[in-house]
Amino acid sequence: MPHPRRAAGRQESVGPTDNPDVSRKAPTRVLVVDDEPLFRELVTVTLSAAGSIQVVGAAERGQEAVDMAERTAPDVVVMDIELGSEPDGIRAAHQIKAANPAVGIVIVSVHRERQYLAALPSRRAAGWSFLLKRSIRDPQTLVRAIEGAARGLVTMDPAVLEDLRPRRRSALERLSGEQLAVLAMIAAGYADAAIARELCVDEASVRRAVESVYRDLGIEGDGAEADPRVRAALLYMQETSEKPRSGGAHRPR
Repeated sequence: MPHPRRAAGRQESVGPTDNPDVSRKAPTRVLVVDDEPLFRELVTVTLSAAGSIQVVGAAERGQEAVDMAERTAPDVVVMDIELGSEPDGIRAAHQIKAANPAVGIVIVSVHRERQYLAALPSRRAAGWSFLLKRSIRDPQTLVRAIEGAARGLVTMDPAVLEDLRPRRRSALERLSGEQLAVLAMIAAGYADAAIARELCVDEASVRRAVESVYRDLGIEGDGAEADPRVRAALLYMQETSEKPRSGGAHRPR
């Protein structure tokens, strides 16, 4: 899958200016948490170069992150799993979410631990993203994961999604190849406009395809509280498995 383009950021009205009709992007406030100083610096520098992001703090340990999140009120926390002490990144993220459910969480790891997201109940999964640490080097992937988490979506690293295929006799077998491609892009955090650009079609066609995915997966209009885009992404993670390695070799993770 090609690298996604960054989705549009949140908008807010500005105060009195020469042109009162002008609006600008509200910067997404981000807290960076990692026990490696060089990685914290890499993320901070990468995000500082993105006009839509404001880094409000950096923490090294889980409890420090919980305390700093209370003080700085970030929109999104970029959280490493292994922090070298308790609580680890997952527990710290849950504590931050418990205190403020609106906070988005981007979990980063050197391992392909998508089960952390796939295991989340759909009603509690909004605003969680997962990225491999190596993907942090791509600013578009990082920013898109952050913006998706800020909007309450569930997104998975495209590099992880490329290695997945539907399980046998899973609900995904009801979908056509085109529908599966659209569903994978939803799981990677693509907005409809970005899907349209990648597939070289108009947005109306994408909207119809997305609606058909919801319908065929039975997640359309059933009164569930969770956003159907969140539920579709979770279902994709739950109903897929890794493709077999050629020759039985194991690729380093």
